[in-house]
Amino acid sequence: MKRLIALLMAGTMLLSLAGCGAAAPAAPAESAPKTEESAPAEEAAGEEASAEESYEPITIQFWNGWTGSDAQVLVELVEKFNNENKWNITIEMDSTADFRDKITPAMAADKVPALILGSCSEKYLYEGEVRNLDDIWENTDLKEEDFIPSYLDAMKTDTGLYGIPFQISNYIVYWNKDLFEAAGLDPETPPQSYEQWTEFAEKMTDPDKHIYGSGLSYTNYGAVACLMQMFGGEQITKEGDKWTAHFKDNQGYEDFVKWFNYQFDAGYNPVEGDIVSMFIAGQVGMYVDGPWVLADVHKYNMNYGVTTLIETEEGGKQAPANTQCFFICQDCTDEEALAAERFISWWHYGNGDADPKETAVFAWSDRIGYPTYFVPVAECEEYQNNADMNAITISDPEYCMDSIAPGEFRYWSEILTGPVIDFINNLTFYKDNDPKELLDKCQEAADTIINEKYGY
Repeated sequence: MKRLIALLMAGTMLLSLAGCGAAAPAAPAESAPKTEESAPAEEAAGEEASAEESYEPITIQFWNGWTGSDAQVLVELVEKFNNENKWNITIEMDSTADFRDKITPAMAADKVPALILGSCSEKYLYEGEVRNLDDIWENTDLKEEDFIPSYLDAMKTDTGLYGIPFQISNYIVYWNKDLFEAAGLDPETPPQSYEQWTEFAEKMTDPDKHIYGSGLSYTNYGAVACLMQMFGGEQITKEGDKWTAHFKDNQGYEDFVKWFNYQFDAGYNPVEGDIVSMFIAGQVGMYVDGPWVLADVHKYNMNYGVTTLIETEEGGKQAPANTQCFFICQDCTDEEALAAERFISWWHYGNGDADPKETAVFAWSDRIGYPTYFVPVAECEEYQNNADMNAITISDPEYCMDSIAPGEFRYWSEILTGPVIDFINNLTFYKDNDPKELLDKCQEAADTIINEKYGY
Protein backbone atom coordinates (compact mmCIF):
# COMPACT_ATOMS: atom_id res chain seq x y z
CA MET A 1 0.00 0.00 0.00
CA LYS A 2 2.92 2.34 0.66
CA ARG A 3 3.98 2.04 -2.97
CA LEU A 4 0.40 2.59 -4.13
CA ILE A 5 0.15 5.77 -2.07
CA ALA A 6 3.51 6.94 -3.42
CA LEU A 7 2.17 6.64 -6.97
CA LEU A 8 -1.25 8.11 -6.29
CA MET A 9 0.12 11.17 -4.49
CA ALA A 10 1.44 13.41 -6.89
CA GLY A 11 -0.67 17.57 3.63
CA THR A 12 -5.09 18.22 9.69
CA MET A 13 -7.06 19.26 12.88
CA LEU A 14 -8.75 20.42 16.38
CA LEU A 15 -11.44 19.77 19.83
CA SER A 16 -10.98 18.18 23.21
CA LEU A 17 -13.92 16.23 24.55
CA ALA A 18 -14.19 16.50 28.31
CA GLY A 19 -15.05 13.30 30.11
CA CYS A 20 -18.57 13.28 31.47
CA GLY A 21 -19.22 12.20 35.03
CA ALA A 22 -21.82 9.58 35.71
CA ALA A 23 -25.34 10.90 36.20
CA ALA A 24 -26.86 10.70 39.68
CA PRO A 25 -29.26 7.78 40.15
CA ALA A 26 -32.87 8.65 39.36
CA ALA A 27 -35.26 8.89 42.27
CA PRO A 28 -37.94 6.18 42.52
CA ALA A 29 -40.97 6.89 40.39
CA GLU A 30 -43.23 7.41 43.38
CA SER A 31 -40.97 10.14 44.81
CA ALA A 32 -40.48 11.89 41.47
CA PRO A 33 -43.87 12.23 39.80
CA LYS A 34 -43.86 13.01 36.09
CA THR A 35 -44.61 16.53 35.00
CA GLU A 36 -45.94 17.56 31.61
CA GLU A 37 -42.42 18.69 30.68
CA SER A 38 -40.54 15.68 31.98
CA ALA A 39 -42.84 12.96 30.65
CA PRO A 40 -41.96 13.30 26.93
CA ALA A 41 -38.25 13.39 27.73
CA GLU A 42 -38.50 10.28 29.91
CA GLU A 43 -40.56 8.49 27.30
CA ALA A 44 -37.99 9.37 24.62
CA ALA A 45 -35.17 8.18 26.86
CA GLY A 46 -37.02 4.93 27.46
CA GLU A 47 -37.53 4.45 23.76
CA GLU A 48 -33.84 5.12 23.10
CA ALA A 49 -32.75 2.63 25.75
CA SER A 50 -35.11 0.06 24.32
CA ALA A 51 -33.78 0.69 20.82
CA GLU A 52 -30.19 0.32 21.99
CA GLU A 53 -31.02 -3.09 23.42
CA SER A 54 -32.75 -4.34 20.29
CA TYR A 55 -30.14 -3.98 17.52
CA GLU A 56 -30.28 -7.04 15.32
CA PRO A 57 -26.85 -8.60 14.72
CA ILE A 58 -25.37 -7.86 11.32
CA THR A 59 -22.07 -8.82 9.67
CA ILE A 60 -20.49 -6.71 6.93
CA GLN A 61 -17.42 -7.06 4.74
CA PHE A 62 -14.60 -4.48 4.74
CA TRP A 63 -12.02 -4.77 1.95
CA ASN A 64 -8.87 -2.72 1.49
CA GLY A 65 -5.32 -2.86 0.15
CA TRP A 66 -3.50 -1.94 3.36
CA THR A 67 -0.58 -4.26 4.10
CA GLY A 68 2.42 -4.27 6.43
CA SER A 69 2.57 -2.70 9.89
CA ASP A 70 -0.33 -0.32 9.24
CA ALA A 71 -2.50 -3.30 8.28
CA GLN A 72 -1.80 -4.90 11.67
CA VAL A 73 -2.96 -1.73 13.45
CA LEU A 74 -6.08 -1.73 11.28
CA VAL A 75 -6.77 -5.35 12.22
CA GLU A 76 -6.46 -4.50 15.91
CA LEU A 77 -8.80 -1.52 15.61
CA VAL A 78 -11.43 -3.52 13.73
CA GLU A 79 -11.26 -6.22 16.40
CA LYS A 80 -11.74 -3.49 19.03
CA PHE A 81 -14.83 -2.31 17.17
CA ASN A 82 -16.23 -5.84 16.98
CA ASN A 83 -15.76 -6.26 20.72
CA GLU A 84 -17.16 -2.94 21.91
CA ASN A 85 -19.60 -1.41 19.41
CA LYS A 86 -23.14 -0.87 20.69
CA TRP A 87 -24.90 -1.76 17.42
CA ASN A 88 -24.25 -5.52 17.40
CA ILE A 89 -22.14 -5.18 14.21
CA THR A 90 -19.40 -7.60 13.22
CA ILE A 91 -16.89 -6.59 10.56
CA GLU A 92 -15.07 -9.22 8.55
CA MET A 93 -12.04 -7.51 7.06
CA ASP A 94 -9.93 -8.52 4.08
CA SER A 95 -6.66 -6.55 3.79
CA THR A 96 -4.68 -7.73 0.80
CA ALA A 97 -2.29 -6.51 -1.84
CA ASP A 98 -4.70 -8.05 -4.37
CA PHE A 99 -7.49 -5.63 -3.41
CA ARG A 100 -7.62 -3.95 -6.82
CA ASP A 101 -7.76 -7.27 -8.61
CA LYS A 102 -10.73 -8.27 -6.44
CA ILE A 103 -12.85 -5.15 -6.16
CA THR A 104 -13.39 -4.47 -9.87
CA PRO A 105 -14.85 -7.89 -10.73
CA ALA A 106 -16.82 -7.85 -7.46
CA MET A 107 -18.44 -4.58 -8.48
CA ALA A 108 -19.17 -5.93 -11.94
CA ALA A 109 -20.86 -8.99 -10.41
CA ASP A 110 -22.77 -6.98 -7.76
CA LYS A 111 -21.00 -9.00 -5.06
CA VAL A 112 -19.41 -6.12 -3.21
CA PRO A 113 -18.33 -5.59 0.37
CA ALA A 114 -20.17 -2.87 2.24
CA LEU A 115 -17.01 -0.86 2.98
CA ILE A 116 -13.75 -0.24 1.13
CA LEU A 117 -10.77 2.10 1.39
CA GLY A 118 -9.35 4.07 -1.51
CA SER A 119 -7.97 7.37 -2.75
CA CYS A 120 -10.25 10.39 -2.99
CA SER A 121 -9.58 10.49 -6.74
CA GLU A 122 -11.25 7.08 -7.05
CA LYS A 123 -14.67 8.61 -6.45
CA TYR A 124 -14.65 8.96 -10.22
CA LEU A 125 -13.11 5.56 -10.92
CA TYR A 126 -15.89 3.99 -8.82
CA GLU A 127 -18.60 6.32 -10.08
CA GLY A 128 -21.97 4.58 -9.86
CA GLU A 129 -20.44 1.90 -7.61
CA VAL A 130 -20.13 3.89 -4.35
CA ARG A 131 -22.92 5.55 -2.38
CA ASN A 132 -23.69 9.20 -1.91
CA LEU A 133 -23.07 9.96 1.78
CA ASP A 134 -24.86 13.29 2.13
CA ASP A 135 -27.15 11.77 4.79
CA ILE A 136 -24.37 10.35 6.97
CA TRP A 137 -24.54 13.41 9.22
CA GLU A 138 -28.18 12.59 10.05
CA ASN A 139 -27.66 8.82 10.26
CA THR A 140 -24.74 8.87 12.71
CA ASP A 141 -22.91 10.92 15.35
CA LEU A 142 -20.55 12.36 12.71
CA LYS A 143 -20.38 16.17 12.62
CA GLU A 144 -19.34 17.86 9.41
CA GLU A 145 -17.72 20.74 11.30
CA ASP A 146 -15.29 18.30 12.96
CA PHE A 147 -13.50 17.72 9.65
CA ILE A 148 -10.94 20.10 8.18
CA PRO A 149 -12.87 21.39 5.15
CA SER A 150 -10.13 20.96 2.56
CA TYR A 151 -9.91 17.22 3.17
CA LEU A 152 -13.67 16.70 3.29
CA ASP A 153 -14.07 18.71 0.08
CA ALA A 154 -11.75 16.26 -1.66
CA MET A 155 -14.49 13.63 -1.15
CA LYS A 156 -17.11 15.61 -3.06
CA THR A 157 -18.24 15.85 -6.66
CA ASP A 158 -20.83 18.16 -8.17
CA THR A 159 -23.51 15.68 -7.06
CA GLY A 160 -22.52 15.38 -3.39
CA LEU A 161 -20.32 13.61 -0.85
CA TYR A 162 -18.98 10.15 -1.72
CA GLY A 163 -16.34 9.40 0.90
CA ILE A 164 -15.22 10.16 4.46
CA PRO A 165 -11.51 10.85 5.12
CA PHE A 166 -9.43 8.06 6.59
CA GLN A 167 -5.76 8.99 6.08
CA ILE A 168 -3.76 11.99 4.89
CA SER A 169 -0.91 10.82 2.66
CA ASN A 170 1.39 13.81 2.24
CA TYR A 171 5.08 14.18 1.50
CA ILE A 172 7.35 15.66 4.15
CA VAL A 173 11.02 16.46 4.74
CA TYR A 174 13.14 14.28 7.03
CA TRP A 175 16.62 15.28 8.15
CA ASN A 176 19.39 13.43 9.95
CA LYS A 177 20.41 15.55 12.95
CA ASP A 178 23.71 13.72 13.40
CA LEU A 179 24.80 14.51 9.83
CA PHE A 180 23.70 18.12 10.29
CA GLU A 181 25.82 18.46 13.41
CA ALA A 182 28.83 16.77 11.81
CA ALA A 183 28.64 19.31 8.96
CA GLY A 184 28.52 22.27 11.35
CA LEU A 185 24.78 22.87 10.81
CA ASP A 186 22.18 23.49 13.49
CA PRO A 187 20.64 20.02 13.99
CA GLU A 188 17.35 21.55 15.11
CA THR A 189 16.85 23.76 12.05
CA PRO A 190 15.90 22.27 8.66
CA PRO A 191 16.43 24.24 5.43
CA GLN A 192 14.09 27.19 5.04
CA SER A 193 14.43 27.50 1.26
CA TYR A 194 15.45 25.29 -1.63
CA GLU A 195 18.58 27.39 -2.08
CA GLN A 196 19.42 26.55 1.53
CA TRP A 197 18.66 22.88 0.82
CA THR A 198 21.44 22.97 -1.79
CA GLU A 199 23.83 24.73 0.60
CA PHE A 200 23.17 22.18 3.36
CA ALA A 201 23.47 19.28 0.90
CA GLU A 202 26.90 20.49 -0.21
CA LYS A 203 28.14 20.75 3.39
CA MET A 204 26.99 17.26 4.33
CA THR A 205 28.13 15.42 1.20
CA ASP A 206 31.27 13.31 1.70
CA PRO A 207 31.89 10.96 -1.26
CA ASP A 208 34.68 9.12 0.56
CA LYS A 209 32.20 8.08 3.27
CA HIS A 210 29.32 7.58 0.84
CA ILE A 211 27.41 10.37 2.59
CA TYR A 212 25.01 12.48 0.54
CA GLY A 213 23.30 15.66 1.69
CA SER A 214 20.27 15.39 -0.59
CA GLY A 215 17.86 12.45 -0.84
CA LEU A 216 15.66 12.77 -3.93
CA SER A 217 14.59 10.04 -6.33
CA TYR A 218 13.50 10.14 -9.96
CA THR A 219 11.33 7.08 -9.38
CA ASN A 220 9.42 8.47 -6.38
CA TYR A 221 6.86 10.07 -8.68
CA GLY A 222 4.57 11.23 -5.89
CA ALA A 223 7.33 13.09 -4.06
CA VAL A 224 8.63 14.69 -7.25
CA ALA A 225 5.16 15.82 -8.34
CA CYS A 226 4.52 17.39 -4.92
CA LEU A 227 7.89 19.16 -4.92
CA MET A 228 7.11 20.47 -8.38
CA GLN A 229 3.82 21.82 -7.05
CA MET A 230 5.64 23.58 -4.19
CA PHE A 231 7.65 25.50 -6.79
CA GLY A 232 4.89 26.43 -9.23
CA GLY A 233 1.45 25.62 -7.85
CA GLU A 234 -1.12 23.06 -8.95
CA GLN A 235 -0.60 21.59 -12.37
CA ILE A 236 -4.31 21.90 -13.23
CA THR A 237 -6.75 24.57 -12.04
CA LYS A 238 -10.12 25.89 -13.17
CA GLU A 239 -10.00 29.23 -14.95
CA GLY A 240 -13.53 30.55 -15.30
CA ASP A 241 -15.55 27.53 -16.40
CA LYS A 242 -12.64 25.64 -18.00
CA TRP A 243 -9.93 23.39 -16.64
CA THR A 244 -6.47 24.66 -17.56
CA ALA A 245 -2.99 23.12 -17.38
CA HIS A 246 -0.10 25.27 -16.13
CA PHE A 247 3.11 23.66 -17.37
CA LYS A 248 3.97 26.10 -20.17
CA ASP A 249 5.73 29.35 -19.17
CA ASN A 250 5.66 28.37 -15.49
CA GLN A 251 8.77 29.94 -14.00
CA GLY A 252 8.35 27.96 -10.78
CA TYR A 253 8.44 24.66 -12.66
CA GLU A 254 11.52 25.77 -14.61
CA ASP A 255 13.21 26.64 -11.31
CA PHE A 256 12.23 23.24 -9.96
CA VAL A 257 13.84 21.39 -12.88
CA LYS A 258 17.09 23.29 -12.45
CA TRP A 259 17.14 22.79 -8.65
CA PHE A 260 16.20 19.10 -8.82
CA ASN A 261 18.73 18.14 -11.49
CA TYR A 262 21.51 20.16 -9.86
CA GLN A 263 21.44 17.92 -6.76
CA PHE A 264 22.44 14.98 -8.97
CA ASP A 265 24.80 16.89 -11.27
CA ALA A 266 26.74 18.31 -8.31
CA GLY A 267 27.06 14.89 -6.69
CA TYR A 268 25.00 15.81 -3.63
CA ASN A 269 22.33 13.19 -4.38
CA PRO A 270 22.79 9.43 -4.85
CA VAL A 271 21.53 7.89 -8.08
CA GLU A 272 20.46 4.66 -6.35
CA GLY A 273 16.75 3.96 -6.29
CA ASP A 274 16.41 2.83 -2.66
CA ILE A 275 17.02 6.18 -1.00
CA VAL A 276 14.95 5.30 2.06
CA SER A 277 17.35 2.49 3.03
CA MET A 278 20.28 4.88 2.66
CA PHE A 279 18.52 7.44 4.85
CA ILE A 280 17.77 4.84 7.53
CA ALA A 281 21.43 3.73 7.34
CA GLY A 282 22.62 7.28 8.03
CA GLN A 283 23.99 7.97 4.54
CA VAL A 284 21.55 10.72 3.51
CA GLY A 285 21.15 14.08 5.25
CA MET A 286 17.77 15.27 3.91
CA TYR A 287 15.07 13.05 2.48
CA VAL A 288 11.54 13.51 1.08
CA ASP A 289 8.95 10.77 1.60
CA GLY A 290 5.65 10.09 3.36
CA PRO A 291 4.70 9.71 7.05
CA TRP A 292 4.92 5.93 6.69
CA VAL A 293 8.71 6.24 7.03
CA LEU A 294 8.26 7.35 10.65
CA ALA A 295 7.79 3.73 11.71
CA ASP A 296 11.26 2.89 10.40
CA VAL A 297 13.03 5.91 11.89
CA HIS A 298 11.51 4.98 15.26
CA LYS A 299 12.42 1.33 14.85
CA TYR A 300 16.08 2.15 14.24
CA ASN A 301 16.22 4.95 16.85
CA MET A 302 17.36 7.58 14.39
CA ASN A 303 18.21 11.07 15.56
CA TYR A 304 15.95 12.83 13.08
CA GLY A 305 13.71 15.81 12.49
CA VAL A 306 10.65 16.16 10.29
CA THR A 307 8.83 19.10 8.74
CA THR A 308 6.51 20.04 5.91
CA LEU A 309 7.70 20.71 2.36
CA ILE A 310 9.35 24.09 1.83
CA GLU A 311 7.15 26.84 0.37
CA THR A 312 8.22 29.19 -2.42
CA GLU A 313 7.01 32.58 -3.59
CA GLU A 314 6.02 31.21 -6.99
CA GLY A 315 4.20 28.21 -5.57
CA GLY A 316 2.34 30.00 -2.80
CA LYS A 317 0.60 28.20 0.05
CA GLN A 318 0.81 24.58 -1.00
CA ALA A 319 0.41 21.52 1.23
CA PRO A 320 -0.26 18.80 -1.35
CA ALA A 321 -1.72 15.57 -0.08
CA ASN A 322 -3.72 12.62 -1.29
CA THR A 323 -6.64 11.91 1.02
CA GLN A 324 -7.44 8.23 1.49
CA CYS A 325 -11.05 7.61 2.41
CA PHE A 326 -13.86 5.27 3.39
CA PHE A 327 -16.26 4.38 0.55
CA ILE A 328 -19.57 2.52 0.97
CA CYS A 329 -20.48 0.37 -2.03
CA GLN A 330 -23.68 1.11 -3.89
CA ASP A 331 -24.87 -2.49 -4.20
CA CYS A 332 -24.75 -3.44 -0.53
CA THR A 333 -28.08 -3.49 1.29
CA ASP A 334 -29.36 -0.42 3.14
CA GLU A 335 -28.85 -2.29 6.43
CA GLU A 336 -25.25 -3.03 5.51
CA ALA A 337 -24.70 0.59 4.45
CA LEU A 338 -25.98 1.85 7.81
CA ALA A 339 -23.69 -0.58 9.63
CA ALA A 340 -20.76 0.73 7.58
CA GLU A 341 -21.72 4.32 8.43
CA ARG A 342 -21.82 3.39 12.11
CA PHE A 343 -18.33 1.89 11.87
CA ILE A 344 -17.08 5.15 10.31
CA SER A 345 -18.74 7.07 13.13
CA TRP A 346 -17.15 4.74 15.72
CA TRP A 347 -13.76 5.28 14.09
CA HIS A 348 -14.06 8.98 14.95
CA TYR A 349 -16.13 9.02 18.18
CA GLY A 350 -16.19 5.49 19.59
CA ASN A 351 -19.72 4.65 20.70
CA GLY A 352 -20.49 8.35 20.72
CA ASP A 353 -18.81 9.58 23.88
CA ALA A 354 -15.14 8.57 23.61
CA ASP A 355 -12.33 10.92 24.58
CA PRO A 356 -10.47 11.87 21.36
CA LYS A 357 -7.28 10.13 22.51
CA GLU A 358 -9.22 6.86 22.88
CA THR A 359 -10.54 6.83 19.32
CA ALA A 360 -9.35 4.89 16.31
CA VAL A 361 -8.71 8.07 14.34
CA PHE A 362 -6.29 9.22 17.06
CA ALA A 363 -4.58 5.82 17.12
CA TRP A 364 -4.00 6.00 13.36
CA SER A 365 -1.96 9.20 13.85
CA ASP A 366 -0.35 8.27 17.15
CA ARG A 367 0.67 4.70 16.32
CA ILE A 368 1.49 5.02 12.63
CA GLY A 369 2.30 8.69 12.08
CA TYR A 370 -0.24 10.13 9.65
CA PRO A 371 -1.31 13.73 10.31
CA THR A 372 -4.95 14.08 11.24
CA TYR A 373 -7.80 15.66 9.30
CA PHE A 374 -10.10 15.51 12.34
CA VAL A 375 -10.55 18.63 14.48
CA PRO A 376 -11.19 16.96 17.87
CA VAL A 377 -8.01 14.90 17.59
CA ALA A 378 -5.84 17.79 16.46
CA GLU A 379 -7.04 19.90 19.39
CA CYS A 380 -6.50 17.27 22.07
CA GLU A 381 -3.48 17.67 24.34
CA GLU A 382 -1.95 14.30 23.51
CA TYR A 383 -1.84 15.10 19.79
CA GLN A 384 -0.46 18.58 20.37
CA ASN A 385 2.31 17.09 22.51
CA ASN A 386 3.38 14.82 19.66
CA ALA A 387 6.28 16.73 18.07
CA ASP A 388 6.14 14.82 14.78
CA MET A 389 2.41 15.35 14.31
CA ASN A 390 2.66 19.03 15.17
CA ALA A 391 5.46 19.45 12.65
CA ILE A 392 3.61 17.91 9.70
CA THR A 393 0.00 18.94 10.38
CA ILE A 394 -1.49 21.84 8.42
CA SER A 395 -5.02 23.03 9.19
CA ASP A 396 -4.96 26.52 7.68
CA PRO A 397 -7.80 26.57 5.08
CA GLU A 398 -5.83 29.08 3.00
CA TYR A 399 -3.46 26.31 1.99
CA CYS A 400 -4.04 24.19 -1.09
CA MET A 401 -4.18 20.62 0.19
CA ASP A 402 -4.89 18.98 -3.15
CA SER A 403 -2.13 17.41 -5.21
CA ILE A 404 -1.85 18.11 -8.94
CA ALA A 405 -5.44 19.41 -9.27
CA PRO A 406 -8.50 20.24 -7.16
CA GLY A 407 -10.53 17.27 -5.96
CA GLU A 408 -13.39 17.97 -8.36
CA PHE A 409 -11.12 17.56 -11.39
CA ARG A 410 -12.34 14.29 -12.82
CA TYR A 411 -9.22 13.19 -14.71
CA TRP A 412 -6.58 13.47 -11.97
CA SER A 413 -5.25 9.97 -12.56
CA GLU A 414 -4.87 10.49 -16.30
CA ILE A 415 -2.81 13.65 -15.77
CA LEU A 416 -0.59 11.99 -13.14
CA THR A 417 0.07 8.75 -14.98
CA GLY A 418 0.42 10.50 -18.35
CA PRO A 419 1.97 13.99 -18.67
CA VAL A 420 3.33 14.28 -15.10
CA ILE A 421 5.10 10.92 -14.95
CA ASP A 422 6.35 11.34 -18.54
CA PHE A 423 7.77 14.71 -17.52
CA ILE A 424 9.52 13.24 -14.47
CA ASN A 425 10.99 10.46 -16.59
CA ASN A 426 12.21 13.04 -19.08
CA LEU A 427 14.12 14.76 -16.26
CA THR A 428 16.27 11.63 -16.25
CA PHE A 429 16.62 10.82 -19.93
CA TYR A 430 16.58 14.33 -21.40
CA LYS A 431 18.09 16.34 -18.57
CA ASP A 432 20.28 18.33 -20.97
CA ASN A 433 17.19 19.68 -22.75
CA ASP A 434 15.91 23.16 -22.05
CA PRO A 435 13.34 22.89 -19.21
CA LYS A 436 10.99 25.00 -21.32
CA GLU A 437 10.98 22.33 -24.01
CA LEU A 438 10.10 19.57 -21.51
CA LEU A 439 7.35 21.70 -20.00
CA ASP A 440 5.93 22.59 -23.41
CA LYS A 441 5.60 18.89 -24.24
CA CYS A 442 3.94 18.30 -20.88
CA GLN A 443 1.51 21.15 -21.56
CA GLU A 444 0.61 19.75 -24.96
CA ALA A 445 -0.12 16.29 -23.51
CA ALA A 446 -2.20 17.73 -20.65
CA ASP A 447 -4.16 19.97 -23.04
CA THR A 448 -4.96 16.94 -25.19
CA ILE A 449 -6.42 15.05 -22.20
CA ILE A 450 -8.44 18.02 -20.99
CA ASN A 451 -9.78 18.90 -24.44
CA GLU A 452 -10.73 15.30 -25.24
CA LYS A 453 -12.40 14.68 -21.90
CA TYR A 454 -14.26 17.98 -21.60
CA GLY A 455 -14.83 18.74 -25.29
CA TYR A 456 -13.14 22.15 -25.25
